[in-house]
Amino acid sequence: MNPLTDFYRNVTYFDNYDENSFVGRWIDYGEWSDDEYWKLEKSLLAIAKKYKLKKKISQEILIGLMRIIDLLMVSNWELFPINPVNCKYKDADIYDRFERLKFLISYIFQEDNDFKKYEFAYTPPIDE
Repeated sequence: MNPLTDFYRNVTYFDNYDENSFVGRWIDYGEWSDDEYWKLEKSLLAIAKKYKLKKKISQEILIGLMRIIDLLMVSNWELFPINPVNCKYKDADIYDRFERLKFLISYIFQEDNDFKKYEFAYTPPIDE
């Protein structure tokens, strides 16, 4: 399986867009799906790894990243329910989740190569 499959599933501009992806559930159902978020995160980390080596992000990837960012910018975060999975900190809220995603997207453009060294209130499921 292509490590970027879940990235493409989350970009409304691409043919592979899936309404049941993280972004699809966000815009169609107004919910944060933990299951779908972790799939997207894996693809975003694959993008970071690939493009840190090349030092230049392709236009297609950049367009997709900007589209994801655009769709997640809302003023009423507290109205979005969370469809949770088992994560380390039970009290991680929507703001904790968004903080991790924002940092991850900025991480793609950083020189740093170790995302795992950072700590977040929102963490992957315990069974991973």
